[in-house]
This record gives sequence, structure tokens and C-alpha cells, in this order.
Amino acid sequence: MLRLPLPPLSPCRLLRRRNRFLVEADVGPLHLPNSGRMAELLRPGAPCHYLPRPAQKTLGRLVLVEAEGVLVGVDAALANKLLELLLREGVFGPLETLRKEVPVGGERLDFRARIGGKEVFLEAKNCNRVEGGLALFPDAPTLRGARHLRLLAALAREGHGAFAVWTVQHPLAQAFALDPMDQALVEAAEEARQSGVRLLAYRVRPTLKALEVEGELPWATLR
Repeated sequence: MLRLPLPPLSPCRLLRRRNRFLVEADVGPLHLPNSGRMAELLRPGAPCHYLPRPAQKTLGRLVLVEAEGVLVGVDAALANKLLELLLREGVFGPLETLRKEVPVGGERLDFRARIGGKEVFLEAKNCNRVEGGLALFPDAPTLRGARHLRLLAALAREGHGAFAVWTVQHPLAQAFALDPMDQALVEAAEEARQSGVRLLAYRVRPTLKALEVEGELPWATLR
């Protein structure tokens, strides 16, 4: 099992979400590195765990929330680190070179790599919304996500390798699907799939010590 170690975290309790990127906890204000709604996770009184890192306006960074008796990861930035872990461990093939935050076509993709002699572009996406065992993305409409998928589709048609990889930081996920409420994203994903982009989702089990990649999730289609 692949593991992404976490730095030492401290416990707290959530009081309320103040705005898109800020929550109020019993220890003080914390940065929330996730723009999703997460209404089912960010409940008043929910036990949480944060990375102490005092800044001008916050005391640290919210990383984990306890819900339904399990730990759920809410730090969306860790999706990039999880995808980098998969790449460096050779999950997609022998890694030769890797560049991060690569400008392409007026956008910025997370990774550009050379894998097994082929140039490959990859985008990491985070998911922590799970309903009845089904991981659903997005938690809020994402025009940026649709643009990235269409860009990956264009790159695939040019002959490059292309991946969109969702890491689901919720251990109760049994399958993954795109929410049909975001029709632009669903259409962009279908274009990407038909163009040769590999669309993958992995279940990740958060613990207080690490994020553990448990394996690939089956893909479901909702109508």
C-alpha cells in the first residue's frame, strides 16, 4: 500500500465555516484548503485535525474531519502530492522525468512527465464527497475542471499521453462518478475519454499519520 506521510496534527472542534477558505474552530481561525461546499462534513461540533502553522490570519491548516465514524481528508492540495506519489512509484509506468505546474494552452496542468519514453500530461483532482458509498465529483460546479479535461483531450488527440486522476480522501467510497448536475464537466469528461484520456479514481484512507492509497475505484455513470 502506498502511503503519503502527514506532519504531526493537532485535534480541534469545528465551530462554523466563516467563508470559502476559512473556518472557525475552538482553537481559533483555520485555513480551509478546499473550495467545495462540504456541508455534510463541516458541521458545528465536528471533531477535526489541523496542521499548526500560525500565519497572519489563521493558526493553521485544516486537514482531516471526522464524519460517519471515519476520518475524511479536506485538504484539496494533497491531491497533487498523492498523484506525484503514484507517479514516482511507477503506477503509470517507468517515470523518467517530471515537471510540475506546467503552462499549456493558456491553462496550467499539474504535471508533465516522460513515462516509458512517452510525453504525458496529468491533472490531479480531489474528492471527499461520498453518498451511500458513491464518491461524487464535483462538490460545486467547476468550469476550470471542464477546461482542463478539454485541454487533456486535445493533447491526447495530438498523440500525447493524458490522465485525469481523482483521489477520493474518504474510506467509505466504493465507486466514483461525476455528478450529472455539472453537465459541462460530464460532457468534457466524455470528450476526454473518447479522445484517449485515461480517467482514473483512487480511494484514499486518511489516518492521523498518513494518507493511504488503497486502490482504484470502479467508475459509475449517472444519468
